[in-house]
Amino acid sequence: METLTLLIVIAVFFVASFFGSLIGGAGLFTIPTLMFIGLNPHMALGTQKIGAFGHTSGASLGYGRAGKIDYEAGFIFMIFAVIGAVIGAFTVLSISGNLIKRSVGILMILVSIVLLVKPDAGAKVKSEKKNPRLLAIYALFSGFYSGFYGAGIGIINRLVLSAVFFYAVINSAAISTFANIATNFFSLLVFSIFRQVDYSLFIPIILSSFAGAYLGSKYGIKLGNVNIKRMLLIAAVIMAIKLLFF
Repeated sequence: METLTLLIVIAVFFVASFFGSLIGGAGLFTIPTLMFIGLNPHMALGTQKIGAFGHTSGASLGYGRAGKIDYEAGFIFMIFAVIGAVIGAFTVLSISGNLIKRSVGILMILVSIVLLVKPDAGAKVKSEKKNPRLLAIYALFSGFYSGFYGAGIGIINRLVLSAVFFYAVINSAAISTFANIATNFFSLLVFSIFRQVDYSLFIPIILSSFAGAYLGSKYGIKLGNVNIKRMLLIAAVIMAIKLLFF
């Protein structure tokens, strides 16, 4: 691979992971980049999982060191999201992809409205008792969507954890990235079994993604919940439009 091409990959994965650790959506930029340099769609999806695993690992380290991860919720989310991802992968051919994407787009708009009309939602962690059963049910859905389609799942998780489960946006990002370490690992494993991962890019992608996400999580804590909430809502609207109309 040419040096310039490799530098482009490193730069894109670093920047995408930096901002992805704050609001999600890194794959929306990294997958097209891998296709641009010549990987076929399936290989691009599989190779991107290297970055997703590095990204969630780096962000989780940063958020964990800052005490932003609710590990009880994180492990519940992780376990049921993995189960959902397996179900999603096996049902991908039997359910309309457009139906799933449009349903998620509508969900994103509805949850965004909740965050807009409640100025304090997502700005701080509320003391309300979290419902582990409801969290498990949502994690199944999140994992299913991740295994079925996946684009924008970080954005969706942050929206729902903030609006429904009363977490601050930063804590929502922390829980989401921590839980998705496992889903990304198993997804990478599956793509590897089917030989749809370009391991010649493993080192540059995982290092740039890990570093970008770790630094992004540190910056996000300094930036604060209110500013990240604004960024998240903008990203959610853009993502919802993409899912509904493109």
